[in-house]
Amino acid sequence: MEAKEALERDWSSLLPEVLNLIAKTLIEIIDFVRFRAVCMAWRSSTTIADLPPQFPWIFEERHRYEDDLRFYSISFGKIYNIHTAKSLGKMSTRSSDKYIQLFHITGQRSLLNPLNDHEIPIHAYDCHNYPRVKGPWQNCGVHMVCYGPPGYQKYPESVYCQFDQEKWCELILGLDYANCDLGDCNLFYLNGMLFNVDSDTGVTKVTDVATNTLAYVIPPVEGYLGKNAKYDTSAECIMDASGDILRVFRYYDFAVDWSGYCFDIHRLDVNESGSVFWVKVDNIGNHALFLNMDGGFVLRAYDFVGVKRNCI
Repeated sequence: MEAKEALERDWSSLLPEVLNLIAKTLIEIIDFVRFRAVCMAWRSSTTIADLPPQFPWIFEERHRYEDDLRFYSISFGKIYNIHTAKSLGKMSTRSSDKYIQLFHITGQRSLLNPLNDHEIPIHAYDCHNYPRVKGPWQNCGVHMVCYGPPGYQKYPESVYCQFDQEKWCELILGLDYANCDLGDCNLFYLNGMLFNVDSDTGVTKVTDVATNTLAYVIPPVEGYLGKNAKYDTSAECIMDASGDILRVFRYYDFAVDWSGYCFDIHRLDVNESGSVFWVKVDNIGNHALFLNMDGGFVLRAYDFVGVKRNCI
């Protein structure tokens, strides 16, 4: 009798405050997706702003035009599918914060939120080189599109930053970014600051986005230049680890590891005179870093079961 009553229960009639309590217990994106799929009442009780803490999405790159997007669950250690109508016929090219980047065979690029199918087109301009999309960076929701001048040149002429939905603001970069390689696009946005690593000198230039003025010039790290240099800008990223700005280098050393992959991490520091510099560290504490070819993100290990601290 009790089993029959449970089957006949109308789960859509739960009070909104009860649904909110249930939603707050969800720790994984796939659970959130399933919760919102129960019925319209459950879906309308939450918004995408209520998402669990796993961000960015960890999507597989989709080079063939499959119907579904596939993403990895850190908590469950499994691959799940999510269907998004607007991703059909397009390649997914980058995992991201709330949006993923899509590329159509026609050359059109866009940003897509896979939970609500909200798509933002990235426009190409005839007077510029192809757009190069960077970001978004963890916990800031900023996307950045770099445009080069007509014809191939090494440095980007301007950058468009998207801060909220459809609103974009333009930054004219100028000579401070003359050696920022458009192919690698060594630009990183953190906490209102735009970090650019000069691909020739290794110097990091930091621009205040609000005022579009150069705020800091940071000397290169040891090992960046010279005959025995082991770092280069094509294999590094800058990220925020609970307030610490980390610069992560990937390089090859087959004497250390059979795969050849090695990593060095530097933290942004300030001395008593106010000078800003990179200092090498050998421990990242309770954090775990996740890296792809030209970016990554940081998680606090104790937020997720099975994620080891002080690991890449």
